[in-house]
Amino acid sequence: MNWSSIRTKLIVGLIIAALVPSVATMIISYSYTTHSLKERAVQDNGSLLFQGSENIKNYLEELNRNSLSVYSDDFFYRSLPYGFENISARGQQMATLQSMAAASKDVLQIYLYVDKKRQATLLTPSSLKRMSDIDSYIPGNWSNELALTLSSPHAPYNYGFDVPPVGSGEQKVLTLYRSIRQIPSDNRLGLLAMDIRLDAISRISNQLFQAEHEKLYLLDEDGYVIYSGEPERIGQKFTAPWYRTQVMNGAPRGSFEEDKQIFVYDTVDTAFSKWRLVKQIPASYLTRDTQQAAAINVLLLAASLLLIIGMIILISVSLTKPIKRLVWYMNQIQTGHLTVDIETNRKDEIGVVYRRLSSMMDTINNLILREYKLKLANTTNQLRALQAQVNPHFLNNSLQSIGSLALEHGVKRVYSLISTLSRMMRYSMYNTDEPVALDKELEHVKDYMELQAERFDQDFKVRYDVDKTTLDVQVPKMILQPLVENYFKHGRDPLEESSQIILTSLWIDSSTLQLTVEDNGNGMPEEVWQRLQQRLEQAAQNPVEGLSDSARSGEDEGGIGLVNVMTRLKLFYGEDSHFEVENLQPHGFRAILTMRVEGEPQ
Repeated sequence: MNWSSIRTKLIVGLIIAALVPSVATMIISYSYTTHSLKERAVQDNGSLLFQGSENIKNYLEELNRNSLSVYSDDFFYRSLPYGFENISARGQQMATLQSMAAASKDVLQIYLYVDKKRQATLLTPSSLKRMSDIDSYIPGNWSNELALTLSSPHAPYNYGFDVPPVGSGEQKVLTLYRSIRQIPSDNRLGLLAMDIRLDAISRISNQLFQAEHEKLYLLDEDGYVIYSGEPERIGQKFTAPWYRTQVMNGAPRGSFEEDKQIFVYDTVDTAFSKWRLVKQIPASYLTRDTQQAAAINVLLLAASLLLIIGMIILISVSLTKPIKRLVWYMNQIQTGHLTVDIETNRKDEIGVVYRRLSSMMDTINNLILREYKLKLANTTNQLRALQAQVNPHFLNNSLQSIGSLALEHGVKRVYSLISTLSRMMRYSMYNTDEPVALDKELEHVKDYMELQAERFDQDFKVRYDVDKTTLDVQVPKMILQPLVENYFKHGRDPLEESSQIILTSLWIDSSTLQLTVEDNGNGMPEEVWQRLQQRLEQAAQNPVEGLSDSARSGEDEGGIGLVNVMTRLKLFYGEDSHFEVENLQPHGFRAILTMRVEGEPQ
């Protein structure tokens, strides 16, 4: 194989060019997809565990509130110093315990011990047992110093009563212990213990993982298993090394990867417990689809390479000979022989290149001359564009100069009005087709009102009832100012002493905005009102034609009358918008714009 040959270099180069990007793309795609899947799985499962921890927390808080009945029930609390011999006290204690048992269907049994009387009561689903002159039943993990605690899962106790424990032998429960104190002192009156089934916690936990692929653990602060997809582990000490190093000593919530397993965890933190909710996901389960796609890509790549190699050899042979001839022609052109005679009988792409090269030699001088003329024309157009910008800029700068002169002579009101007019000019001159935020449109209306207030000597009032969450909504430019201007053109009554204009913006629902402009002016004569309704109806059916008719009619210079407002609203929002006008009684006029916008109010 001759490595200096163009054909050899072309074949080897094209094979490498095809192979390297394909393999690199496959590897990068596999790595990126795997990483993205893991990140998305961590985010999704983090959100899922957070919701699960909140549900478990709410459930525990509900149990806590239920146990607080020993304090909130005043009759029960006052009955504790009395013994079983007091029928009223005995009945009140029984009623309160039954109420607590009925408040949660997961309460298996309730144990009450009164220190002073050394009496114990055990309420089960089928019976109520009492014993006197006995010591309090104290489990191994309970301390009298604790006001409230929650035990690890265990088999139900019989609390010293000569009865078999409630429930089946394999059933595990949690016990909520509450020390009953003599408020406000710290003296203990008794002990309440509630055995809680794990059914509710199991229901919540079962929704947080897929048992056939994933594992979920709910562990208390001592590392005992409260819930697991493997029931035999409930109540057992959890001894996995990663739990102590990564979860117990880590942040309240987070994730990590170890031994090709992805772990996501969160904390169930209450006033009397600090549990950990941990989800274990095999990395291979997350990337199973990616691995299948990678195997398919390898097969496709091998088949593609065989086809590519064959095509490369064929193309290399057919291209090598004519390319050498083409190089000779190009060398002639490079030396300045632009009239070289290029001949070929080929009908393929190489022949097209030959003929195009010959044609290029005939036209190159004309192209150079044309390029020169185009540059001159482009320069002329740029000058004209700059000249077109002079007039509005000159007028705006002139207003600024007059305002500065007024400020220098102490006429601040004149300066304020000129600044207001200048802002209105800038707002109306630039980007007239672009939508603007509602707050920008309201600023323009306020500038217009300030000028009208100066014109009519402040004989009207303006009120803005604007929902702040609507200020960022994009609306067509100059959509409100024509409605306000309508009042000064047709509705203002100079004899009216309480003239008022009200602008309102509010959310009709989560994505529907309503804008209202209302005045108490003269309103509109009936015949004018009827003609306006007909024009608005026609504009609603054909917004483009309505916009053209409005401009041709000369109504309101610039074509921004009521019909123009209707047509631009329809063109901007389509059928999700409405424009209504109302003649108010006994006098006044109201324009209502309703539009369905993107997003929701904040």
